[in-house]
Amino acid sequence: MYLFSILLLVGILISGGLFLFQVSRLLWNMARVSTKKTAIGKNVLYRVFLGLRNVIFQGKLFKDFGGGIMHALMFWGFLAFAFYSIDVFLTGLNPSSTFFLTGWPEYAIFFTVDVFAIIVVADVVYAVVRRWVVRVKRYQGYNGFEASFILFLIASLMVSYLILSALRIDGYTHGIPGEVMGNLPASVTPISAIVASIIPSISLSSAVDLYWSIWSFHVIIFLVFLAYIPSSKHLHLVAAPFNVLLTDEKPRGQLSYIDFEKETKFGATDIRDFSWKDYLDFYSCTECGRCTAACPANLTGKTLSPRDIIWDLRMALLDQGNEIRRHDKSKPDEVFKTVLNNVIKEEDLWSCTTCSACVEECPVMINHVDKIVDMRRSLVLNQGSAPKGITDMYANMESYQSPWTNDPSTRADWAKGLNVPDLSKNPGQKFEYLFWVGCSGSYDPRNQEISKALVKVFEKAGVSYAILGTEEKCTGDPARRSGNEYQFQSLQTQNVETFQKYGVKKVVTMCPHCFNTFKNEYNTKVNLEVVHHTEFIDSLLKEGKISLKEKTETEKFTYHDSCYLGRYNRVFDAPRNIIGRVTSNYQEMEMNKTKGLCCGAGGARMWMEENVGTKISHKRIEQADKINASVVVTACPYCMSMLDDARKVTNKEEKMKVKDIAELVAENLS
Repeated sequence: MYLFSILLLVGILISGGLFLFQVSRLLWNMARVSTKKTAIGKNVLYRVFLGLRNVIFQGKLFKDFGGGIMHALMFWGFLAFAFYSIDVFLTGLNPSSTFFLTGWPEYAIFFTVDVFAIIVVADVVYAVVRRWVVRVKRYQGYNGFEASFILFLIASLMVSYLILSALRIDGYTHGIPGEVMGNLPASVTPISAIVASIIPSISLSSAVDLYWSIWSFHVIIFLVFLAYIPSSKHLHLVAAPFNVLLTDEKPRGQLSYIDFEKETKFGATDIRDFSWKDYLDFYSCTECGRCTAACPANLTGKTLSPRDIIWDLRMALLDQGNEIRRHDKSKPDEVFKTVLNNVIKEEDLWSCTTCSACVEECPVMINHVDKIVDMRRSLVLNQGSAPKGITDMYANMESYQSPWTNDPSTRADWAKGLNVPDLSKNPGQKFEYLFWVGCSGSYDPRNQEISKALVKVFEKAGVSYAILGTEEKCTGDPARRSGNEYQFQSLQTQNVETFQKYGVKKVVTMCPHCFNTFKNEYNTKVNLEVVHHTEFIDSLLKEGKISLKEKTETEKFTYHDSCYLGRYNRVFDAPRNIIGRVTSNYQEMEMNKTKGLCCGAGGARMWMEENVGTKISHKRIEQADKINASVVVTACPYCMSMLDDARKVTNKEEKMKVKDIAELVAENLS
């Protein structure tokens, strides 16, 4: 056996051993540290789709097109380069071996390897420019050394390949044991041929020395890379594909349930209270910052960084996992200290609007919001800790079944004089659709106008509908998103009983938070067909049950996507279809659809003070003003309240109006 084969085998064993040792520690954490159980669905086709879209084709990366192209080309280059690496190691261990394919398949593979080598080198240069010349904001302060080291390793692999391949083309390596691609024509590797034409003529002995030096350098770089991956941010190369394939099948708008009959500790207090799948999320984080760059709280000067939350939890897991493994298996409670305020600041947890922008942007499908809500649950249910606005809201929901102090007997007062069918007054009323008004639509004077407008549309279309009147209660969304799972489940039980009492099968609601709660969270308790009012109105227009006046061009319209309607439930087209029937003078704001900017009210932020940085709603109104919109159209009572207040406070009341889709349609009925 050749000496270089023996040395290569030793190197593989050392590098592979280090790799497996580090991975085994990570798996030990997942198997032995977590006390929270979680199950993975069995929809194989769905997982195959996710794997193809987000791993092989890098689908989610293209939300940031420049960075996405860079990363995708580098990833595809590495996939192609795997064939060359296999050949290097096989021929290194057994110089008499040949590549497992011959003819045109071999030519096609190594042509692809050759082209991608120069593409990846260009990618490295582009990455250096983005990170240290252009200085893309989301990179700053993170991974400086690791990023540069990894880029050096990648560039070294590609450049060393091109030199080795060029030496082959020049004929210097012919007959050398372990030669790679020795039988390939120069035309198969055109980039290497160009490099070969540049390299000056050298003596055969010098060429052989150069070959073995470059070959050794190439192999060492590869083995260092392999050993380094599990302890670096590039752990995502191993973890992320599994994280994507094992992603939760539940709807994004659905949170996990707490079984209060069996559990005595609620939410996530320390690192043990996260599941093995949460740990896989931590391992998969690339620290790329896409989540933080999209976070409305971070964009407006708050300290919340979804990236930091995931990364800090990861480091706590690694540190405490190592400590319990080494020393203190008998004293876990002394090792696993609370993450609340020690690792994660309460201020950051309460800054979250649960808008899911971070989840939307994450290329490896990490769910930041569920972890934040779990930590809120610990604060609220274990410690009784929450901002005053939230504790007041809980008290109101307990006493008045809404977040405000309005008397429940006045819940249907908005409908006086409209002859709205009210089941609390006429239980025998026949109806097809229950119009779920919601707390804002029932009590808030501005949002009551939307309720009235929707009734006008129903009447014009001849819709068979009714409301619950005084029997309607809050869905519990604000309580659940702020961490009070117990209060949510209590309200859910009461509402489900009311639905069953009146035989409710179909629900129309103008509130995306109610819409999401019924569609994705009540569905485990009651079978409902839930429609948002934008979808319902769009269908009425398409079916010809209502019609609108001729389009108006006197004002400029834009549309604000509600997070719980758009990002959570993918309702993007219906509201835009309706606006398109009203006017052709329409322009999108710079952040729209999946990238839409939150109004700042979600996650129960409606009931909390926003004293740090710029108000999120103010930033959104600024974006509308930037395109000179005179009408901002909404489809959510939360958004209406926030944006309508923002335009007044920012002195744009005279130049800008905020209208709901229902109001827009009601005004233009023909």
